[in-house]
Amino acid sequence: MTTKKTSGRSHGFRHKSRKVMTKSAPRGVSFLLREYQIGQQALVIIDPRQHKGLPHRRYHGKVGRVINVGRRSVTLHIKLGNKTKTLITRLDHIKPFGVK
Repeated sequence: MTTKKTSGRSHGFRHKSRKVMTKSAPRGVSFLLREYQIGQQALVIIDPRQHKGLPHRRYHGKVGRVINVGRRSVTLHIKLGNKTKTLITRLDHIKPFGVK
């Protein structure tokens, strides 16, 4: 007996984001040493090596404005279509806008 193959949304997060979130080089600690100020722009780059504080894949590559800085997290305002979304993420998944 064979089961029917599912289609649509139930295909799984890892399958959908496999190409978007691939990293092969080891991670340093320089991202922890960066300091963010309120009003600064930050780029959301998802790091698959850290699963905590992982933003949704729709925010990958988006630029947001920092509104709050915590010890391990940063709160961003990101414009998504006509709306402004608030994204709380860890330092692993963002970097300052304009920095390679």
